[in-house]
Amino acid sequence: MKRLAVITDMLASLSHDTQFANDYALEQQRQADEKARRWRERLSPLDARLKKILDEIPDHIQAEGIRLPPLVHQLAGRTRQHPSAGDVGKALRRLGFRRKRDWSNGDDGFPALWFPPQDQHKD
Repeated sequence: MKRLAVITDMLASLSHDTQFANDYALEQQRQADEKARRWRERLSPLDARLKKILDEIPDHIQAEGIRLPPLVHQLAGRTRQHPSAGDVGKALRRLGFRRKRDWSNGDDGFPALWFPPQDQHKD
């Protein structure tokens, strides 16, 4: 009877270790998949990454104008943390956006707002 209890304890311990190993392997795979996803996104063209962010912004918000710094900080750069503002501005122009500077208040440093193309229709 004592031998049966020892064997049962060993099997329970082995089962626990196997579950732990499986959980560890699944977590390692999840982390590897997440890392690959981040790199895949980072290496995709800037225009595609920017369009993905712009598609999430409602039309009425875009119509009010979008400031450049928040867009820059939402994008991951290829070699640095974020792409340069100049590169994001060029990508916005390629997507049909136009920049309009607010010259009315010099205290705010004449901020620029980006507006979507006039004929933009979201489906």
